Amino acid sequence: MPSLNQVILSNNQLDGVIPGFKHYVSLNTSGNPGLKNMTATNDPRESSKKRRAVAVPVVVAVVVAVVLAVGIVSIIVLLFSRRFLKVNDHQSQPGENIPPPQVIQGNLLTTNGGHRSSIDFTKAMEVVADPLNIELKTRFTTYYKATMSSGASYFVKKLNSSDKIFQLGSHNKFGQELEVLGKLSNSNVMSPLAYVLTIDSAYLFYEYAEKGTLFHALHGKMGDTMDWASRYSIAVGVAQGLTFLHGCSSGPILLLDLSSKNIFLKSLKEPLVGDIELHKVFDPTRSTGSFSTVAGSVGYIPSSEGTELAKWALSKSTQQDRWDGILDFNISKTSLSVRNQMHAVLKIALSCVSVSTEARPKMKSVLRMIVNAR
Repeated sequence: MPSLNQVILSNNQLDGVIPGFKHYVSLNTSGNPGLKNMTATNDPRESSKKRRAVAVPVVVAVVVAVVLAVGIVSIIVLLFSRRFLKVNDHQSQPGENIPPPQVIQGNLLTTNGGHRSSIDFTKAMEVVADPLNIELKTRFTTYYKATMSSGASYFVKKLNSSDKIFQLGSHNKFGQELEVLGKLSNSNVMSPLAYVLTIDSAYLFYEYAEKGTLFHALHGKMGDTMDWASRYSIAVGVAQGLTFLHGCSSGPILLLDLSSKNIFLKSLKEPLVGDIELHKVFDPTRSTGSFSTVAGSVGYIPSSEGTELAKWALSKSTQQDRWDGILDFNISKTSLSVRNQMHAVLKIALSCVSVSTEARPKMKSVLRMIVNAR
């Protein structure tokens, strides 16, 4: 790992011989009496020489980094200003000079006659050619809002083969996998209604969620109207969706990123779990990093000054009399009954993020406990 500059092994009860690292790598092995560092030196003069030897390239590297940073910022400002001007021009003449993607293959997956008559692939490709139609961006996908001639609106989700690790390979094979995904039927899971394959991308069609995402509902203008009944119903719905996915017999399902930004709302009490894909659609060998790139976000960052939400909640939960500090006071103050229900759901949540993986309950159990919490 040429970019490695720091290794922290402290307090892990490790033993054995530490492999050799480059002189510029900072190594911390404290709290591991069984570890042997064969590259360490006991000669303070040698250490001083090394520090001086390291200092010069470090100073040079810092200067170069500053120069590069200034250059990059300048380029970004220039590109942003150009893009801003283009966007303004684009607003006056939307879609100009941006040809729509060429459809190689398209197919309807839903049996619903209303959707089948409303979805227009040509119209949808015109929509995705215009960045002004972007409704939402997640870590892996881009969602466009496409309004058809019938007046019906749909989410069109774009997957790029160029910067994602999913494989198009044979378009026919990929289409077959999407057919399987389209057969998933659960009221709390976003299942594709149709798909379009182009040369370098795939587009999946979904029902449009009028209320947006849970994230915007909680932190946007609707946050004040999200009472406990709505939040509890959403928790039950998400648990139902996850239970369905965990028991799915169609093949391994990848939930790319479970967060409030990927929970869509048909109403304030009807959630849809989004960003799901079949395992076969992805090819880990094409990833530029490790397979962890499809593992989703690391907790919910930022939450409390950069601390992961799960870790923050666990740290606050050591004493049950401090649990009220975790709850949304605007909701818990409503009534004693609501407060008790929130405590019950919090207890379930804490078990789900237990440090011990063996202690975490299965989704069927989680769903049952949430239903019984009210």
